[in-house]
Amino acid sequence: MRKDFYAALGIEKGASPDEIKKAYRKMAMQYHPDRNQNDPKAEEKFKEVSEAYAVLSDNEKRKQYDTFGDQRFHQQWSTEDILRDFNVDDILSSFGLRGSGWGNFRRNGNNFFDMFNNGAGAGQGPGRSRGGARQEAPAEPPARGANIELPLPIALHEAVHGSERHLTVKVGGEEREITVRVPAGIATGKKLRVRGKGQAGPAGAGDLLLVVKVEDDPRFVRQDDDLVATAKVLPSTLLLGGSIEVETFEGSRGLRIEPGTSSQRTLRVRGSGVPHMVGGGRGDLLVRLEVALPEKLNESQLAAARALRDAGL
Repeated sequence: MRKDFYAALGIEKGASPDEIKKAYRKMAMQYHPDRNQNDPKAEEKFKEVSEAYAVLSDNEKRKQYDTFGDQRFHQQWSTEDILRDFNVDDILSSFGLRGSGWGNFRRNGNNFFDMFNNGAGAGQGPGRSRGGARQEAPAEPPARGANIELPLPIALHEAVHGSERHLTVKVGGEEREITVRVPAGIATGKKLRVRGKGQAGPAGAGDLLLVVKVEDDPRFVRQDDDLVATAKVLPSTLLLGGSIEVETFEGSRGLRIEPGTSSQRTLRVRGSGVPHMVGGGRGDLLVRLEVALPEKLNESQLAAARALRDAGL
């Protein structure tokens, strides 16, 4: 069973980037293989804290981990994906520790990191061993197929409530049926990963990355996690007060207008916007008021308008 990445580093979920870096530095120094030779438990702990730091030091990976939790995060991200661009040498050097000689971690067989294969510890590059006998560098593992990106247009209501989409996509000239869950709160530019549906390769297919584009909605404009709408209000309601009905994605809702409210004022309906992907809660609905005037006035309306003018309104 996987452990919580925050617990692995001994920090709270809301830890700052500096706190995460300091925690990893402390753990890396404690469990570094140079200081714990022939200690498999220390090696495993070093791997665990390094994987935790690779996720929590990356804003996008951390956001997904916080949103989906450990189990669902690892359904989307393999250890290989997490460590693909994680250069341990650069990080250890910045801590004043000796590098591994391997640069980026690579997955090999059932081990998390090549640097621990065949008992080779940190500070030993390919072809070296503790006993001084030369070893052959491990062969590069077969390559996975390339990842493929495709656009995924979604309606605004899908971004608000989430949805499950059944799609037919074409990859390498072949049509594939896939199902993808669109999480509530997702925004344009975010990517949904469907594992194993990309380009075929010797070590298996790459992933399909669906790039989200939230389409415009005639009723609302999205601003971060807030929604902005316009409501037409009669002059009498603005002057005397009253109530209007405004539309939300959960149905219509009454909104109180105080006497003497001016046109172009914006009223806030809390919690009727887009769900936050991190931390829970929702944005707000911002309703901008506009005075509603008829194109043509009847006699009684003309008389009322003249009376308002004569009264200085």
